[in-house]
Amino acid sequence: MTGSRRMAVPLYEITYLGTGPERVVRTVEVGEVAALIEHAGAHGMQILVRPCPLPPQDPDTRKEDTP
Repeated sequence: MTGSRRMAVPLYEITYLGTGPERVVRTVEVGEVAALIEHAGAHGMQILVRPCPLPPQDPDTRKEDTP
């Protein structure tokens, strides 16, 4: 039996600028970035888009079969 691994999906940090004293920050997957940019542009909002660093990978904890 083989273990399935999820592929790491790139994450981006979206900061909404000019939203008050505290900025609103969201973390989204790469597939959502274009829609957020389009939405911000349509509503006259400014956003800052930055890639998030990848989280550290957990070491493989599977036990190998021993003969």
